[in-house]
Amino acid sequence: MLITTRNITRMTKSKTRYAYTLAFKVAGLLLFVVMLTGCEKFLDVPPKDKVPQADLLKDEQGFKDALTGVYLSMDKPQSGGSYGLYTTNLSMGMLSTLAYNYDNATSPAVGVGSTFYNNVVYYAYTDATVRAELDGIWAGMYNNIANLNNLLDNAEGKKEIFTRDNYNRVKGEAIALRALFHFDLLRMFGQPPATGMNTKAIPYVTKFGIRPTSYSTVAQALDSCIADLNIAKALLAETDTLSLVHAGYDAFSSYTQNHLNYWAVQGLLARVYLYKGDKDNAELYARSVIGSNKFPLIASNVAGTGNPVRDRTFYQEQLFAVYSSSIKNYNTDLFNKSSGTPLRLLPAGKTTLYSTGSGNASDYRNISWFDNSVAGIPVPSKFFQDNNLPYELQNIVPVIRVSEMYYIAAECANAKGDVTGATTMLNKVRQSRGLTALNPAGFTNPDTLSIEVMREYQKEFIQEGQTWFYYKRLNKDLKQVTSTTAAIPADVYVFPIPDKEKEYNH
Repeated sequence: MLITTRNITRMTKSKTRYAYTLAFKVAGLLLFVVMLTGCEKFLDVPPKDKVPQADLLKDEQGFKDALTGVYLSMDKPQSGGSYGLYTTNLSMGMLSTLAYNYDNATSPAVGVGSTFYNNVVYYAYTDATVRAELDGIWAGMYNNIANLNNLLDNAEGKKEIFTRDNYNRVKGEAIALRALFHFDLLRMFGQPPATGMNTKAIPYVTKFGIRPTSYSTVAQALDSCIADLNIAKALLAETDTLSLVHAGYDAFSSYTQNHLNYWAVQGLLARVYLYKGDKDNAELYARSVIGSNKFPLIASNVAGTGNPVRDRTFYQEQLFAVYSSSIKNYNTDLFNKSSGTPLRLLPAGKTTLYSTGSGNASDYRNISWFDNSVAGIPVPSKFFQDNNLPYELQNIVPVIRVSEMYYIAAECANAKGDVTGATTMLNKVRQSRGLTALNPAGFTNPDTLSIEVMREYQKEFIQEGQTWFYYKRLNKDLKQVTSTTAAIPADVYVFPIPDKEKEYNH
């Protein structure tokens, strides 16, 4: 069994970056080190290409490199797959296609790997190309979990080798990432919580080794996520919690929005508690993030074409984002094609999304997240890389953003009958997007306000994948909430577990 990770870290505003490949071989506990690129020395490697694991994970730098390797893997295709994990499949690619963000994906001639996206939009999970990608996601994410568990096992009893707050930072982020990966595996391969809370879902693996781990139910996996996140929160509370720039003394402590930091952990707790149906705790953590005032909503259309710099992803609102060295290629392949047909939202669908009901064509998201680059048809452009982007705005894909915290708080307030509180939360985001405020008096039925929450998810998270998870959490009828013409399978929200996993872990 070979567990492979890759590592890249953002170094300075002059774009000094480095990368490495680590390969953990379980049987021999050997670590192979291959230098990919480097602008400065970051790891002393003996002349032999085989290094005992104990030698590599014996100092602080080794642990930092191992953790950063896991972050890098979030941008890479997983075992047997073709598309970036969090930077394509779980964002602008597969999950957004499932949520019908691109209403021309039904055409078999659309996009690179057109057979893949055409099968995805028809929920053909047993198709060979789709199955290969899903199998790769499963294997790759458990590969990451194994590397994190290995790191955590080796960190025990070694606190003295770390400087500053780096022991808490490394351990806290590793545990938080373990929770994130398990949670997203659960959201893909488990039953919807509304109907399957007590059904077996996924193994929740907390030990490094080759013994199989029994399957947890949806409820048990959620409780394990929450337990891990609470441990991570306590550890990260002892660290410098947010740095939007290069820290000067330590590249690892810089740009912590690219780390699963203290505030991102609280945001993830809000997300997990909501998935569990615990709205009190979901609202508590969502409001904690909002109340920190560390992630202010935009005050003007920073993504507009009239700006010298187009901040298309609203950087200041991001709790956690994945750094992607490949995002330009992903965009070129899927949306900004020089030939062929890209994935896109046709004019009628775009109007329906942003302009009907309480919407308006002046919505900043409508104005700025689409470029008419193919025969006048809007092409989703949230992740286009403009030539003059400053360093911190380059190559990032949001995983958790503060707008979701407002939506969570709104949903929870609405569930308690607090219409004023719910509309206040929604209006904060709406007004920051150039829309008028909703009048609480217009919502005498909680279901009507719930529709407004859903519409915000649909508008805000286009190309980010979170709309699909929103639909699944509430077990939405896809025929009612999208314009899909596909037949909807009974288990549309449950991805098939790999056959090899079934054989190995019964």
